[in-house]
Amino acid sequence: MGALLYPQNTNIDYFPTNFIVQSGKMYYIDYECNDYMEEWNFENWGVKYWSKTPEFLEYISKNKSNC
Repeated sequence: MGALLYPQNTNIDYFPTNFIVQSGKMYYIDYECNDYMEEWNFENWGVKYWSKTPEFLEYISKNKSNC
């Protein structure tokens, strides 16, 4: 997604709950898109929630009833 968005000067919120996979396609369902800022791109922010990082594991442990 980043390869499509970054040339358009756009960031999205990469938090996993903002995506749905259906029929082999991934859809972004959040309401926000922002001007590109390196600190909020996938490599610097989004990857924390798509890997077993401490930030992701902390979120899961605090929100078990919502998952």
